[in-house]
Amino acid sequence: MKGSVLAILAVLSFGSLSLAGAQAKLTMIDNPEGQSDAMVALENAAQAKTGVALNVEVVPPDQVNVKLETALAAKVSAYDLFVIDIIDLPKYAAAGWVAPLNNFISPQMQKDILPFAKQGVYSNGQWLALPWKAEFMSFAYNKKMLSDAGFDHAPATWDELIKMSVALKAKKLVDFPMVFTWGAGYEQITSDYTMLVADLGGTLFDDKGEPAFNKGAGVKALQMMYDMMYVQKIVDPSALTIKGGGTRRDLLAGGQGAFAFLWGTPLVDLNDAKKSSLAGQFDIALAPRGAGGPYSLAGPMGLAITSTCKDKDAAWKILSSLAGPEGEKEMFLKDGAPTGWRSVLQDPDVAASLAKSGGAVMAKQAEYIAIRPALAYYGEWSSALQDTVQRVLVKKVGVQKGLDDLAKLTKELKAKYTK
Repeated sequence: MKGSVLAILAVLSFGSLSLAGAQAKLTMIDNPEGQSDAMVALENAAQAKTGVALNVEVVPPDQVNVKLETALAAKVSAYDLFVIDIIDLPKYAAAGWVAPLNNFISPQMQKDILPFAKQGVYSNGQWLALPWKAEFMSFAYNKKMLSDAGFDHAPATWDELIKMSVALKAKKLVDFPMVFTWGAGYEQITSDYTMLVADLGGTLFDDKGEPAFNKGAGVKALQMMYDMMYVQKIVDPSALTIKGGGTRRDLLAGGQGAFAFLWGTPLVDLNDAKKSSLAGQFDIALAPRGAGGPYSLAGPMGLAITSTCKDKDAAWKILSSLAGPEGEKEMFLKDGAPTGWRSVLQDPDVAASLAKSGGAVMAKQAEYIAIRPALAYYGEWSSALQDTVQRVLVKKVGVQKGLDDLAKLTKELKAKYTK
């Protein structure tokens, strides 16, 4: 079962998770999904190795940045370690909330970090984190379901995916073939919409930085999200209440879906008999394509030290034990967590696991990667986009009107932040 007893207790209480029974010297903030069995074991091993005690404060996903930013803005040393997403890197760097690691990361380590992963940990000449789950989404599917429906291949286009999904539903193989998690206020909404716009050949902003999502592919993408839920009825309306990449994976693993975009190296978990009763039924393929190509979406992250941390040497010991090559190898082999280190990819154990887990397909997918826009006002814009998608999908506003309103707000945000 995903998560240890300690992690489960933390999820239930959303309190602090004290590891190894030691009085905490350092505190890391995380969400429940981050505290898997493998992660808790790695944290315990890091403490034993370094002699540094670590406390993990586990809070709901939508509270991590709220609590972290409140403490950092007040210059309170409540947290020492945290996971930073690429979309937050410019904001945190500009605010001076992240401790630079230039004096800790050796030239050899710098060369070992993959260029893709570097995007999530490096800003304006400063190394601000070590790679942590430097990932993009892969398109996973249940090949047995497709075979039972008479198909011998994965859908190559969105039109084909929709047709296959309708057929799977008609044959009563699965009620809602396409799995999405679009809970209110959830960043995955922005990720999925960005990916769909790229798939359909569009862009969110034009070359002058003006909104382009309220025309062409941007409109088609949101209309497709609506149609999959209410016209073809291949996406469960309950997706509007669900959050978590792990939840999306678990729905597919439990036979409650046939297709899903999943972060990391999904086949490691999906085809593990200890984690799925349907192990062996899953495979990955290139993302279905539209006019723009078979795009997926990238989201490299890093593990960082706060600028308010009082013992950065101790924090580096824990950080390098968790997110350095040795820790990343452990997380990949046990959790399928993608690595940002060349040396880990070249490790024989990792290479063998990748060969069995769709590594060749993932290498091709890496050529078609969309990214969310780099905006000074990204947080406000993404929240507004998520709200727009939610309002459209609960039928409070039409697709075009919703996107036009969002475009107007976007222009106001741009003006506010460029003064």
